[in-house]
Parts: sequence; structure tokens; C-alpha cells
Amino acid sequence: MSIKNWYIGVLLFTLVSCDHFVLKKEHKNEIVNETLKKLNKTAVEQPPLFEVCKATPEEALEQCFQNTITTHIYDHLIAHTIVVKEAIDDTIWVPLLITHKGEIILENFILPTRVENQIPDLKKWLENSIHSLPKVKPAHTRGTPVTTVYKLPIVLHID
Repeated sequence: MSIKNWYIGVLLFTLVSCDHFVLKKEHKNEIVNETLKKLNKTAVEQPPLFEVCKATPEEALEQCFQNTITTHIYDHLIAHTIVVKEAIDDTIWVPLLITHKGEIILENFILPTRVENQIPDLKKWLENSIHSLPKVKPAHTRGTPVTTVYKLPIVLHID
């Protein structure tokens, strides 16, 4: 076998075998699309974190976050004397936006007419309690701070 034939053989082998080593564009798109399908865009890996929750085990961080907010709002509301003409048994969903910078923003919400008529200052009290919450670290997904929205249920049971 001559050297010329050997070079031609190596050249043909290289040209034919290169297709097996190159990642085709359609394969890259399939991989990216499959990864995006697996990625849950609504879940966070680490919830927002108050300073008091730092020593809490990781599986209980979400519960600690919710308990801290609930306790704080409850403490603010019981400081006020609430007198109603009719019994109130209702749940109000308060939307809280925790930004990627750790700011807690009370989003706009509407009180039921019956509750607003009997407790006209309730919205203002809720706003004051949210604004006085302690500093919070934002939620994280893949190590990046993200903005999250929580709907906090406030159960009103007043006789």
C-alpha cells in the first residue's frame, strides 16, 4: 500500500467519522427544550429568610417564614380594639411581594364589603404591620435571588 493510498484512506475516514462527533443543532435544541420542561419555574429552592429562621432546618424554612409573618401581623392586630355589630367569620387573602432585593411589598387587595364596613381601619393596620416586618433575605432559585409572591390567608373570626 502506497503512502498516497494511506493518506486518501485517512482523509476519507476523517470525513466520514466527523459526522459522529459533531453535535447537531437539532440535538442541542432538543436538549435545551427538555431541560426547560424539567425546570419548575414556580418553585424556589430556598424561601425568603428572616433572621430568626437562620437556625431552622432547611425543610422547615418555609414554615418558619410563614409563622414569622403570621405572628407579627397577629401581634399588630390584637393591639387594636375591634368592635363589630355582626359576627365576622371570613378569610382575607393578602398578596405579599418579596422582591429579589428583600423588600416586602403589600400588593393591592380588596376587603369584603361587610368586613370593610365593620372594620374600616383593618387595611391600614395590615399595611402598617407588613411595613414593620423585620428585614428578610429574598428567595433563591439556583443560587440567584428571585422575586416571589405569597398569598397570606388572614382568618377573621370575631363574635
